[in-house]
Amino acid sequence: MIMSAEQKKTIRNIAAFLVEKIMEKENCSRDEAVEVLIKTAVYEALMDPETDLYLESRESVLNILEEELAGNPSKLLEM
Repeated sequence: MIMSAEQKKTIRNIAAFLVEKIMEKENCSRDEAVEVLIKTAVYEALMDPETDLYLESRESVLNILEEELAGNPSKLLEM
């Protein structure tokens, strides 16, 4: 599936928001936060426009990411 420019922009904005929140929570560099994010199922789902995860609010995606990082990825399956 080819993503529209608007989809790509929304996904980039959510990913940037998640990186900022990881940096704050983990007190780490941007590069380290990016590494954490790209290893998650949330990131994988966010990059797949067919999941429609990018349509959720940034805060909702953050909540799902926090659940996954806490060892409970089941929230992602509810989407």
